[in-house]
Amino acid sequence: MRRIATTIVEHFTPTFVIVDEDGQALYFSSGTGKYLQPAAGPPNRDIIAMARPGLRADLRTALHHARETGRRVVRDRIQLQVNGSVQTVSIAVEPVTEGKEIAYGVVFTDREPIRAQDEIAEASNPESQDRAVHEIEKELQETKHRLQSTIEQLETANEEFRSSNEELQSVNEELQSTNEELETSKEELQSVNEELQTVNYELSSKIDELDRVHADLRNLFESTDIATIFLDRNLLIRSFTPTITEIFNLIPGDRGRPLTDIVSRIGYSDLVDDMRAVLGGGAMIERSVSLADGKGHYLARIHPYRDSSISIDGVSLTFVDISGMVAAEEQQKILTAELSHRVKNTLAVVSSIAERTLADNVIKSNLIGRFHALGHTHDVLSESGWTEAGLRELISAQLSPHGAGDGALQISGPPVMLKPQAALFITLALHELSTNAAKYGALSVPGGRVTVFWIITGDRPPQLEIDWQEEGGPKVDDFGAAGFGTELIERGIRFELQGEARLETVNGGLHCRIVIPANPQNLSFGLSGNRSKTEDPS
Repeated sequence: MRRIATTIVEHFTPTFVIVDEDGQALYFSSGTGKYLQPAAGPPNRDIIAMARPGLRADLRTALHHARETGRRVVRDRIQLQVNGSVQTVSIAVEPVTEGKEIAYGVVFTDREPIRAQDEIAEASNPESQDRAVHEIEKELQETKHRLQSTIEQLETANEEFRSSNEELQSVNEELQSTNEELETSKEELQSVNEELQTVNYELSSKIDELDRVHADLRNLFESTDIATIFLDRNLLIRSFTPTITEIFNLIPGDRGRPLTDIVSRIGYSDLVDDMRAVLGGGAMIERSVSLADGKGHYLARIHPYRDSSISIDGVSLTFVDISGMVAAEEQQKILTAELSHRVKNTLAVVSSIAERTLADNVIKSNLIGRFHALGHTHDVLSESGWTEAGLRELISAQLSPHGAGDGALQISGPPVMLKPQAALFITLALHELSTNAAKYGALSVPGGRVTVFWIITGDRPPQLEIDWQEEGGPKVDDFGAAGFGTELIERGIRFELQGEARLETVNGGLHCRIVIPANPQNLSFGLSGNRSKTEDPS
């Protein structure tokens, strides 16, 4: 059946060609060589280029009309030159649509037999002139149609060219704009490149500086004798100095481990609690700690570790070796105790010599009393390491043997601590005043009373004022000639403490006012006021 069908198609189907929208041949039937021939030059599938003379114009026109209208177009009575003869044919162009693709079928049909050139010449005889004129008129009409079609094609092509030209101009403008943008981008890129080079140089400088700082810190860590360890908020080890290995069993690989997992040689049971307290509050904590074997002593300080935003990001733990200081303090305590013992022995020897040498009992009693006052002050200073002694304690010590317990004595004033030199001379002055009051003044008779108070003035410079007032004792009108005690009080305060002591009588009672500068060489105090005082009767 397939062979019969092929035979029928070859013998009875007209000659045809299938082309696409651009006129490129897609399929040839048999017998197309009569109407088409390959064009000279490289292989070409353009059907217009392959059409024989006389057929090309009508074929182009028919294809154009079929593309424009989408309908079948027929061109008839076309004379085709075939091997020196003339063949009258007609062509039909039929659009064929399949999906989105469009093709065109071109069918060639012979209308008359092939005629030779002489037959055409006979056609020019008078008998056939009428028929020839009719044929010429018909061909002229067809030529007009073809010319009109060519004009329309030309106008369409011109419109397309103008549109293409406008598009090209628009594209050219866009290209110019793009070129300008590219130039701007190039300049920006150059500027960014320069900035990147500057940033790169600065970054390199910063890296070099950071390397130097890191090297300095590493050398500082390795050379410092202060045991230091840095921890984060979870008490994980960040870094440490080599000296810390004398306290904790650390190795370089312990970075990142919790400090609580490391064995410590120091007796510091509250270490973790103190570190967490610093993390929570930010205040530094300082502790004196010792090694578990007691052979080393350290001053432990826990500081908050703050980051660049001043937020607490951990703690730094330092241990300063104070073993030498502790040993020196112990040695100083021993020497101070030995010195105190020797001074007391010396005072006892001097008192014994005075008691055996002096015949006048009054002079002997006064001198030995002064020695005892100095000895008591020496004991008080020795207990504080010869740093300072409380003014209230010194006054109470001098007056307590003379009736301080039965209401005859009133003492008041703010806390004041006297330095050693000031304490010695103030004690001698108080001893002279209390001894005089016990023998001749308010404490020598029942009902007599001694009031001692002191204040820190707010003047500049501040001063310590001590007032001694006696009431209810034998009336004193005149001091008479100044004795040794008066000279001791006035000159000792003036020359040794750069102060002033004044003795006078007020309402028949002795009044003594002692003023000394309230500077660090003489005293330290906790309360001060503008000539105010704290009442604390004893």
